Amino acid sequence: MQTIVPIHNMVNEQAWRYILMWERGQGGEKCGGVQLTSFKGDSKKITPRAWYRNKLFGHDLPFDRHDWVVDRCGTRIDYVIDFYSIIPTEEEAQKLQNGDGGARFFLDVRPKLNTWEGFKLRVVRALNL
Repeated sequence: MQTIVPIHNMVNEQAWRYILMWERGQGGEKCGGVQLTSFKGDSKKITPRAWYRNKLFGHDLPFDRHDWVVDRCGTRIDYVIDFYSIIPTEEEAQKLQNGDGGARFFLDVRPKLNTWEGFKLRVVRALNL
C-alpha cells in the first residue's frame, strides 16, 4: 500500500490538472475556481471512445475509468477519464525491476457529451477556438 497510494494520488492529481486545462477561461475563476463535487471509478464500464479505439484500431482498453463531476459557479460539468498503462521499453522495464523507474500512465480526460456544456467544450477544443 505504501507504493500504491502515492501513485494513485499522483495519477488523480494529473487528472485534475487536465480538467483544469479544459476549464481554463470558462468563467470558473469568478467564484473561486471549479470544485470537484463527486467521482466514481468503474473499471468494467468502457467509454465509447475506448471501445472504438480498441475495435477499429486495435488499441489496448483502459485499465480503469473514472467519472468526475465538477461545479463551475453552479454549472455542472461531467468528465470521463480513461486510464491507460504505457508499455515500458526494455530499458524502462529494467529500471522498474531495479526499483529505479516509476509507473507510466496515459490519461484520456475529456468532458462528457451528456450536457450542452460538455458538448460545447469538446467542439471548442476540436475547432481550437
